[in-house]
Amino acid sequence: MIKRSITALCILAVVGVTVFWLRQYSLIATDALIMIFAVVGGWELYNSLRKGKSTKAYICTETGETKISNASLKPILPALITAMVIMYPLVYFMGIIGIIATLAISTIVALGFFTFRKDKMEIADLTATIFNIVYPVIIMGLMIVMNHRVMGFLSIFCVFAVVASTDSMAYFVGVTCKGPKLCPKISPKKTISGAVGGIIGGILGMAVAIAIVSWSGLFHSMFPNELLEVHSNHFLAAAILLPIGAVCSVMAELGDLAASMIKRKVGVKDFGNVFPGHGGVMDRIDSFLFVVPIMYIAFEVIYLIRDLGGTYF
Repeated sequence: MIKRSITALCILAVVGVTVFWLRQYSLIATDALIMIFAVVGGWELYNSLRKGKSTKAYICTETGETKISNASLKPILPALITAMVIMYPLVYFMGIIGIIATLAISTIVALGFFTFRKDKMEIADLTATIFNIVYPVIIMGLMIVMNHRVMGFLSIFCVFAVVASTDSMAYFVGVTCKGPKLCPKISPKKTISGAVGGIIGGILGMAVAIAIVSWSGLFHSMFPNELLEVHSNHFLAAAILLPIGAVCSVMAELGDLAASMIKRKVGVKDFGNVFPGHGGVMDRIDSFLFVVPIMYIAFEVIYLIRDLGGTYF
């Protein structure tokens, strides 16, 4: 428990310094942290998928008997590496179009390898490859797009606040209240009470993010150009962002369960061992991967309202 707590504090310190201090000097600092998570997480998932087994049924031509065999997944590494290498420059210069281009180019690379190595690969390997590229590499790329938008600091702060508060409240409420299990076959330790506590935590996390960034003015001197977009309509800010916090908290818990299911299917306890007591990078960002797309869409809607002349925040 002590090792786990020390590791958590170190992670928070690195993220805090990068997002809340270095970012005021260069957005690339935050970009670099996001890309490290994307690359290491993608590599961990690649290794985990290779350990997985897919069941195949075939008919023996000599005896006519149906036989079952287990085959290892073989994600196409060159396609994954292509996505990792080209995503940042494309996203940096092209924004969301760079995300689409990265997915398209890496998919073409995967299809090329699949076509010319057809005797050694199955359709499951191609599917695993595309999945590995999207989750987590492409999704983390959305976070880079968010970082370079007008309210980049606020949107990223909201992501961290909701995920952290959801995880914390889900844990403490679940341990305290216990009760019926949420999904015992997927994650035996998670309870319904913990899930409800997580949703409350997500709303509180969003409220704290609004209070600190929008109302307190604490970061206005660090990010004056970005936070000029934040106005004084507190009630409208709460009306827009608090429901988003609730939705994102549900998605964060779903992301955690989805990662647990993947690990069960491939037969691993953790995706990696980068963080002592916490597993790998994928074990830390599984909730983020479900929250980032929702938060990206939410802030794009806010930008649209702004562009149409609406008042917000």
